[in-house]
Amino acid sequence: MAKDIVLATDGSAYSLQAARYIAQSGLLPDGGVVRILHVMAALPARVSRYVDDAAVQSWYDEESAKVLDPTADVLRQAGVPYATESRIGFAPQEITHYADEVDAHMIVMGAHGRGVLLDAVIGSVAGRVLAMTRRPVLLIQQTGDEPA
Repeated sequence: MAKDIVLATDGSAYSLQAARYIAQSGLLPDGGVVRILHVMAALPARVSRYVDDAAVQSWYDEESAKVLDPTADVLRQAGVPYATESRIGFAPQEITHYADEVDAHMIVMGAHGRGVLLDAVIGSVAGRVLAMTRRPVLLIQQTGDEPA
């Protein structure tokens, strides 16, 4: 039985709120791990061709740490088991593939809550994940009375 939760994070206050929700809700089954995932778009070829591979990888690592560390801190302080992962690619696709790889119980994401019309026009990562996965997806929206 799948027990792990994939928490997709972009480093926003919405993602941190999703981490706090997991930490406080008892959502994680016993024996499960929260798998914090950050997905970055690849650097354009015109940039990466002028920089060596080690420098590019170092940049990816530093940028991922800026996003993963605060989210991991929320779970660490609450005593929730977690693991971190970063990927490079198209976020909705990478999130759904990673959830399949680890046989996740569910995917949790912070929702920006811009509204249906704006999301229909510009799209959203959460909306695309919902369309691409067979796994349950829980969207956590930050309300005005919660701390960022």
